[in-house]
Amino acid sequence: MANKSRPKQLSFRVSEEEWELLQQKIAESGMNQQQYILSCVFGKAIINTDGIKAVVPELKQQGANLNQIGQKLSVTLNDLSSVWQSLGAALQTVRGTKK
Repeated sequence: MANKSRPKQLSFRVSEEEWELLQQKIAESGMNQQQYILSCVFGKAIINTDGIKAVVPELKQQGANLNQIGQKLSVTLNDLSSVWQSLGAALQTVRGTKK
């Protein structure tokens, strides 16, 4: 089955040493063979992002924790606002009865 966005296919020969070196570099890159070779051809930086993949779940958990803190803070601020409104109403009632 042909890839519709990349209909052309390449094939070339390499020595055993070149093959081993290529496979080593592909493994180090964390990319598949096609991604690695295209990155090399187009002069793109080869950056292994495997370490980042391990950090993503931790960042998601921290984001969830921050979201929970924000929600509790919002509820607390709403409660404080309600207390201030009640206090203001009580003060007005007290001031009104003093006259």
